[in-house]
Amino acid sequence: MIAKGGRLFVALSAVGAAAALPFLPILSVAFACLTVFLALVFRDPRRHIGDGIVAPADGTVRTVDPEQGLVSIYLALRNVHVTRAPIEGVVERTVHSLGRHSPAFSKKTSENERVEISLKTRIGRISIVEMTGAIARRIVPYVSEGQPLGKGQKLSLIRFGSRVDIFLPPSAVRIVVRKGQKLRAGTTSIAEVCDGGVE
Repeated sequence: MIAKGGRLFVALSAVGAAAALPFLPILSVAFACLTVFLALVFRDPRRHIGDGIVAPADGTVRTVDPEQGLVSIYLALRNVHVTRAPIEGVVERTVHSLGRHSPAFSKKTSENERVEISLKTRIGRISIVEMTGAIARRIVPYVSEGQPLGKGQKLSLIRFGSRVDIFLPPSAVRIVVRKGQKLRAGTTSIAEVCDGGVE
């Protein structure tokens, strides 16, 4: 399945491959390779929703700060770029802020263009901050303010490499992931509620 927000890119590349085939076979092959690449980048596989508070994004844990309730995730180009709700709740607000387009692994990523999604949940407010990178220039939100969400429900598509930070209520959770760990959105548990797990 191709994610909403990426389908047009895949379709245009496929049309380019078909149109170039009778006249410029080499160009057609190049478009065909691009189509495969884009289909991989914008893939949207089905996910089994995991236990506890689940990862909002695929990728690698770059930072864990229990005092802030922070888990920061780096998304490489090969990762799925559809983000998901870590727990059930209601969208309180979505804020789009303009900024730089530094590489997603850079320390300057915190100054990049971003979309912040705040969720009102039974354990308090959770913030998911989705940042663009040097290649990722747009975030396509799937949710709106006031919308109820189930755990694992899709939040957005971040085009190409990027970074996602999630801020959990520090006193309400115990973070269970470590720096360098690989995550799968909606599947990998990143934290547990202090008084018991989240089903």
